[in-house]
Amino acid sequence: MTRHARWADALAVLFVVLTVLVAGWYLLIWIEPQVPLNPFPPRDLGLSALGSVHAARAASYRSAGPTPTFPPTWTPTVWQPTITPTHFFTSTPRPTHTPTPTSTPDPLRPYYIMGMRARQYPGGQVRIDGLFGSSPEFTTYLIYYTSDGLRISGMMNVPKGKGPFPVIILCHGFIHPDKYATGNDTWTQAEYLAANGYLTIAPDYRSHAGSDDGTSFFHIGYAQDVLNLIASLHTVEKADPKRLGLWGHSMGGGVALKAAVVSKKVDAVVLWAPVSADEGINLEYGLGNGPGGQALSAFGSPTSNRVAYKRISSINYLNLSPPLSIHHGTADTVVPYEWSEDLLQAAQKKGVTAELFLYPDAEHQLLDKDWELALKRTLAFYDQYVKAGQ
Repeated sequence: MTRHARWADALAVLFVVLTVLVAGWYLLIWIEPQVPLNPFPPRDLGLSALGSVHAARAASYRSAGPTPTFPPTWTPTVWQPTITPTHFFTSTPRPTHTPTPTSTPDPLRPYYIMGMRARQYPGGQVRIDGLFGSSPEFTTYLIYYTSDGLRISGMMNVPKGKGPFPVIILCHGFIHPDKYATGNDTWTQAEYLAANGYLTIAPDYRSHAGSDDGTSFFHIGYAQDVLNLIASLHTVEKADPKRLGLWGHSMGGGVALKAAVVSKKVDAVVLWAPVSADEGINLEYGLGNGPGGQALSAFGSPTSNRVAYKRISSINYLNLSPPLSIHHGTADTVVPYEWSEDLLQAAQKKGVTAELFLYPDAEHQLLDKDWELALKRTLAFYDQYVKAGQ
């Protein structure tokens, strides 16, 4: 390489270095005009604390009026260069996530039919605690089992023989707890069914006879005692839990029907002179709702809380009912027989197998020939839908 070429290369390098230095110097004074190296500093506008860029903006804003319009939240001692975005840096802002508000749980839901269907009924061991008596066809025992932590007493008839036997649970009507004794309102019907091959159990309900005290209103607590008994049937030696019927009289009819639409294990239900399947009507007439305390007051009235009363009333859930047989005397002065007519009509509209027998001039308690006829019809109904396993 000649000496001339080496000098040319050196000059080229020097030119590049000078170009870089000059460009850097221009960039520096462009960014910060007040730098000491700038031989031509800008005139002080009195807004130098804002930085040169913000000072120029402030001056232009000020020319439009006496009051600056720049945002008052700016911090004048901190300066950041303004970046003009290009299409290389544009992006679609991510949507702000708005959490879905959670609804407040309905405190009355556990008492609704669907709320009762959603919960578990563990039941417990059915224990024989004593012997009431014996006949050639069956033996009668005093029993206890567990329902929602309460000890519930009752009467059980077990047919003689090997078994297993289909089961009928009998729900007694309203008798004041101070006057009630185990087996009241059910023992004659239970004996008839036991003599015809059915294992029968009549629970006393909470707060009755030897049972622990507990709250029940709108037949809910008593129905829970029946549901826990259903869950306990597998512990009864000669019982066949897969063949199950319910029977109820008066208030017990409301208990039985509520348990029947909640449980999926009931094959048939028989009601004698049942209270209304509409709990609003029962409240109005004061028929067998039991002690409710604060929980009962939470429901308010059927007018102020119409939806809640619909949700606790069995008549609105008859599509969940097994075959239904209703018996009622036309001279009943305790429970109008028209309520049973309403129940039949509602069941038929839901496509439920249902029948209604009216007993002319019969009162709330079916007696004599009416009693015998109602029992024969009841037995035939159970034979068809429970004993046959249909």
